[in-house]
Amino acid sequence: MMLNERKKILGKPKPKGFGSDEPSAQLGPINQEAERIIRGMKNQSAKRFRSLYGKRDKEVMTLTANKLALKDQLNVMYYKDFIDLVEGNPTTRMLSKSKSQTTGNISADRGTDEKKNRESRKSLEKDLKKKGIGYKKGVGEYKYSSGEGTGREVSYQTSPGKGMSKRRFGKVMRRLGRKHGQESVITKKAGKPARLHDTESKKPGKSMNVGKSKPGKNPSGFGETSGTKVRKGKLGKTNKPAYHYG
Repeated sequence: MMLNERKKILGKPKPKGFGSDEPSAQLGPINQEAERIIRGMKNQSAKRFRSLYGKRDKEVMTLTANKLALKDQLNVMYYKDFIDLVEGNPTTRMLSKSKSQTTGNISADRGTDEKKNRESRKSLEKDLKKKGIGYKKGVGEYKYSSGEGTGREVSYQTSPGKGMSKRRFGKVMRRLGRKHGQESVITKKAGKPARLHDTESKKPGKSMNVGKSKPGKNPSGFGETSGTKVRKGKLGKTNKPAYHYG
């Protein structure tokens, strides 16, 4: 009985991964990581592999190293996918931040003179840093007050500095809006609708409720912003995807 069982076991095909017909064993190391693993095996475990696998020791080393290297490669790929899924694109991160934290929106652009606007952006960034306010640049789009056409600008999503109260943050944002010739700025508290503040009138009225943060372009066309990358202070060519208040 035992002899028959032994014959059955010996007659079974070799487990997958340990035969000479395995492509990864025949082709050698699949990458530099596999080569590194093989060197380590030879330095530390050569005698053990020899005693366990005999003449197939190098073949098993190669196969094992290839599988370990492939596993590491997949782990790197999965981690990148995980980061993309959790963090999303820059616009998604800005939208998420506007929902969960105190933020603001301001710009320094006036008109279509790009050279002049670039200087204005530098000046605004200097003031934001001086006040300890964090910011992320993007591209915004808005409809002209005349109703004719749309304009684009470099938009800054801002956040209060360490230890800065929400009240203080709102005041600084309004002052910077007036200093840099803006008609209005936006502030928003976590979980609450955004507020539009008049920074052009000498005696501005109360701020206006402009709604909560929402993904996509504004259906009314009155304004949205995005995380579109601003390179070297230049206005980007697109503001897609975008988010808006409404």
